[in-house]
Amino acid sequence: MSSEPKHTALPKMLQGDDVISLREIVHVLLSYRWAIAGFTFAVTLLATLVVFTMTPIYQATAVLQIEQEQAKVVSIEEMYGIDGGDSYLNTQFEVLKSRSVLEKVVNKLNLTNDPEFNPAVHEKPWYAGLLNWRGWFGLEQPSDEDEQERILRDTINVLDEHVRIEPVKKTQIVRIHVTSENPKMAARIANAIANAYIESYMEAKLSLTLSATGWMQGRLTELSEKLREAEISLQDYREQEDLVDLEGVLTISSNELKALTESLVDVRRKLAISENINRQLKSGALKSAQDYESLQAVLEHPLIQGLKQEEAKVQRQVMDMSRRYGPKHPKMISARSELQSIQQNIRDQIRNIVEGVQRDYEIDKANERSLNEAVAIAKKQVQQINRKQFRLRALEREVRTNKDLYDAFFKRIQETSATSDLQTANARMVDKAFTPKVPVKTKKKLIIVLSALLGLMLSSGVAFLLEMLNNTIRSTRDVEDKLNLPVLGVLPKLNEAEFNGRVQKLFLDKSQHGFGEAVRTIRTSVNLTALDKDHRLFAVTSTMPGEGISSTAANLALSLGQLGNTLLIDCDLRRPTVGKSFDIKGGSAGLANLLAGTAEKADCLHHSDGIDIIPCGQVPPNPQELLATNAFAQLIESLKQDYDYVVIDCPPVQSVSDALMISRLCDGLLYVIEAGRAQIGAIQNTVGRLLQAQAPLTGVVLNKIDPTRKDAYGYSQGYYDYEGYQAKES
Repeated sequence: MSSEPKHTALPKMLQGDDVISLREIVHVLLSYRWAIAGFTFAVTLLATLVVFTMTPIYQATAVLQIEQEQAKVVSIEEMYGIDGGDSYLNTQFEVLKSRSVLEKVVNKLNLTNDPEFNPAVHEKPWYAGLLNWRGWFGLEQPSDEDEQERILRDTINVLDEHVRIEPVKKTQIVRIHVTSENPKMAARIANAIANAYIESYMEAKLSLTLSATGWMQGRLTELSEKLREAEISLQDYREQEDLVDLEGVLTISSNELKALTESLVDVRRKLAISENINRQLKSGALKSAQDYESLQAVLEHPLIQGLKQEEAKVQRQVMDMSRRYGPKHPKMISARSELQSIQQNIRDQIRNIVEGVQRDYEIDKANERSLNEAVAIAKKQVQQINRKQFRLRALEREVRTNKDLYDAFFKRIQETSATSDLQTANARMVDKAFTPKVPVKTKKKLIIVLSALLGLMLSSGVAFLLEMLNNTIRSTRDVEDKLNLPVLGVLPKLNEAEFNGRVQKLFLDKSQHGFGEAVRTIRTSVNLTALDKDHRLFAVTSTMPGEGISSTAANLALSLGQLGNTLLIDCDLRRPTVGKSFDIKGGSAGLANLLAGTAEKADCLHHSDGIDIIPCGQVPPNPQELLATNAFAQLIESLKQDYDYVVIDCPPVQSVSDALMISRLCDGLLYVIEAGRAQIGAIQNTVGRLLQAQAPLTGVVLNKIDPTRKDAYGYSQGYYDYEGYQAKES
């Protein structure tokens, strides 16, 4: 009957439950297993075809060691300020992949003629001209770029995409990875890049050395000129100032100034003494001989000191003699005379000293003036000599500095010139690249496995998405959970082509044991719901046409016919099918004729397969008005008295409201739902209308269920005897 049903496990699993049930997930996957397997197989097959058409890519690796500190023959780096550290290594890593290095490799290996690196070498396909829409209208843009330069540029760009530089952390090792379709070419390019980098470094060092040598030679010429000018200036100054031995002249002048200064100090000291005495004499402060004797100049005079000693000696003699001799004694007279002579001599000498002091004062003043003049002249001479010495030393220092610079540059030029051909590389090849045997791309097995996994995951995701988007009734649990209605039974999905025209009486087919048992299950459920009823009248309806109302009503009537007198009424006055299903002759009287009063009840009753049937009869223009009449209600009441069971085939509720009026007269209403067809919203709306009409909704018959399919918990959809019957039949 229509599409294959599947359990609605996922929506409940995702929307209502906090815990994801592994059993429900497995059930969804099993429900879509063939679609998942088919999609996964298709993706895997497509990936396999694509992988085997891809060109394998090989990778060769050369290992290079870049020395940060190198043995330096000439320290040019000091002059240019080149420093080491991580920045140096990082710079060298970038140089390894620079365009200059790659250009050397392209030229050395002639990669411009390799189709892998120069796409222009490929022959253009026949449709290339058709895709050039600019050529159709003559809009080709002229290129100012040289063709060879463009080819070289494009080749370098392609080569750059094939090269990867991998520094090894915390070491000076760097790996050069090169990928190519040709394994030998990959190894050649990796080795060529390493060699090109070393050559480039050597060329840069040589260029740097030559540049430094040229610069130093220019500086040497400038320094030589400066040195010559400094020497000429020094010599001219010596000749101009007539300098022969400036140090000796300065020494003599300094000694002369020192002697004059010492003499001036002595004269000033004497002048101070004489000036003091002269001031006292002029002021009249010296009045007696004792005052003169107290002068410092007198006291310190050696002659006065000697006379004083002699006077003291004679006074001692006079005192000694006075004790032995009288005053008239000749010795006493002689001694006194000697003493007086000495004292007179002292007075004379003091007078002479005082007079000499006055004369010395004038002399000392004159000497002081002359010495001051001499000292001033000597100072000027020394200062003049110092100025000449300072200028001379400045000129000599300039000559010495220029000479030192000249000698240093001259020595450096000689060293650089001698070692210009001796250069040391900053890198060495640790491991040369070898021809790879196994491609790194494409890893066919891995890609195929990943494609299969991707296809499996994608198809499983789509399956879960479809399961989430599917909003239909597909299982007995859906009926119970979403409609809160009991399930009277389920009917299996049948092959319409095989049972076309026989579905309404399939209960009588002995070969269909499973279907017959399913109908008996429904019959049992109906009987159990109406044990307290004397007569049992049941209507059968659904949401929309084609869900199996007529087949369910017919087979239920046939099964009830085995228990008692049963009547089947076709109340679908718009699209009747009961009469045709039971081979009742067309045009025979039926329910419409009976309600219209054009036929008797006996004329409308037809007996077939053990039950009585009232077909539709002639299709009326106003079926709903006929069903709403009292005649129909009275007819139903009389038929309930005549039969043990009455089954009414009603039209769908969503299409017309006939079933709403019919259900009021019934003891029970069987609601048929085709699994996986009608949306849950439409079903719930229909059930709501029936309940609002106070229809005696007995339960649900779930139609077109796959009997071989289990639900998420491993149970059959209420159709558990089908397999048993099949086993017995076999």
